[in-house]
Amino acid sequence: MDEANSPTESPQNLPEEPAQRTHQEKVFSNLRWTAYLATSRLGEGTHKRFPGKVKQLLTTIAKAINAEAVHLFQVKLDGDGVGPVGLKFNSDSPIDEAVLPTLQRFQFQLFSGAVQKALVADQIAIVNADTTGGGRIVTGLIRLTKCESYMLFPISEGGKLRGILGIASKLPEHQFGRELFELLRLNGAILLHHVLRTRKERHRRRKLRQWRKIANQACDFAIEVDERLQICNTTGFGAGQDTPRLTGLRLIDVVTRNFHAEVEKQIGNATASGRVRTCDFQISLGHEGPRWYLARIEPSDRSGSVLATLYLTDNNPDKVLEEEVRVLTDQLIKASRLSLLGQMSTEFSHQLKQPLQAILNYCNMLQRRIRKGTFLESDNLKTLDHIEASVEHSAEIIESIRDFVRFRSLQTEPVSLQELIDQAIAMVTPTARGWNADLMSPTEQFDIVVDVDKAQTTHVLVNLMINALEACCEFGMDRPRVELFVRDYTDGRTVTIAIKDNGPGLPKDDPDIVFRKFYSSKKEGLGMGLAISRDVCESQGGALSAENNDTEKGCTFLVKLPLEQTDGGDTAELEVVTGIDITED
Repeated sequence: MDEANSPTESPQNLPEEPAQRTHQEKVFSNLRWTAYLATSRLGEGTHKRFPGKVKQLLTTIAKAINAEAVHLFQVKLDGDGVGPVGLKFNSDSPIDEAVLPTLQRFQFQLFSGAVQKALVADQIAIVNADTTGGGRIVTGLIRLTKCESYMLFPISEGGKLRGILGIASKLPEHQFGRELFELLRLNGAILLHHVLRTRKERHRRRKLRQWRKIANQACDFAIEVDERLQICNTTGFGAGQDTPRLTGLRLIDVVTRNFHAEVEKQIGNATASGRVRTCDFQISLGHEGPRWYLARIEPSDRSGSVLATLYLTDNNPDKVLEEEVRVLTDQLIKASRLSLLGQMSTEFSHQLKQPLQAILNYCNMLQRRIRKGTFLESDNLKTLDHIEASVEHSAEIIESIRDFVRFRSLQTEPVSLQELIDQAIAMVTPTARGWNADLMSPTEQFDIVVDVDKAQTTHVLVNLMINALEACCEFGMDRPRVELFVRDYTDGRTVTIAIKDNGPGLPKDDPDIVFRKFYSSKKEGLGMGLAISRDVCESQGGALSAENNDTEKGCTFLVKLPLEQTDGGDTAELEVVTGIDITED
């Protein structure tokens, strides 16, 4: 910001302040002056200078209240109070480059429950440095800024939380009065309002420039399609003599297969609404290979066979550059996985807890039989076999932790589906008995071989069954029931294992939310189990989905696994990148 006035100076149209003022009055005056500057100056000048102005205003606020740092966050929550939070601007205080990406986008659920509740209720949340009640993000910010307390001021618009002004204070909270709190909240609201307005204006101007090029016939060429999505006319613009001859072809003949559904959807949306739609897709024009094009889809406003006109602009260089950036980003994600190992310890301990609990239950069972003198050799051998299987599974989980550190890929191999199901059920059976639950395995035997990572897939099945039992118990079912059955294996490529329960079921408005990272219906849940389970299934060529039962209570989780292919080769390696972003504790 290039204003010459000091924040302590009064604007020309305000009366001069008394010569003698208390320190508190000076602080109040400075914050009022900062709010005046934000209101009058942020709308001036170019968009390039806007970030510098916001940063300098935040620095001025920090100096006025003697704070270590001031942060401005933007919040985007859905109707369930779930969504991302991102650091948009901060005062002139350094932030470690390794920490900055985490602060730029994290989930609202990484705040503690008390902080979330206060912010949603439009109340100020204060976390002292000697506590850990603020959640991982706040704990990390306190450690980063070395402050005495961290204060979060909610910024709402239309009754909805839109932002947070974070203050890393050197002073204890009792030295802040109500008037100071309100002035800080006012400054935060003004700054966020201008940030959102400027961002919206920048987006509008960018779109205007894009469509101005098209209006000036700066696109390469245009095609008209009829109701059957057949190209009935081709018009050359910027491409000139190089305009491809596409008339008479079907749209699906030139658009690459991956984009068929999206292009048809956007054409349908444009014609149904009567409004212009846009999308990016690839077109294959013979020996040159596929190229990226930006399409402006304009519905036809005239009678006849033309359904819509697609104005196409070659943006292949930009898309190729984006792909290079994506590859580099993937490499950075892999490089950061080691730093996430500490946060992943919760998930690994959860995995180990299940086989260890099974071992303990089976050992207790053997002890009771021995003390009562009711044991049979055959039963004891079977129990020892279950203990051995649980020990082997524990060893495989520990090995997977080592693989995570070494960045090794999933190792898929031919595995008997019956063996996979039997081992998973054996590990969950003691838990089901302890909860007085019915655990029902498939009634028929299956001579089917799947191509999966055995340890990880077994844990997926165990995790789904344990989740189902916990949901039933929390729902208050007198007799929880979890049933496994196999279906859909006639296509020769995949087989589906269904895990059905009689619990509360899935959220009706958005059943897929249970797979969202950091979403959990449990008070102490981390919200990563189902997300990681889906990643495991998809990474080895399968899928994981869920649906509510039609006529009964509860829901069914569907685990799709790839069958062993007779024409396959050696063991496959599949990359697993979960993309979980957690602040260090």
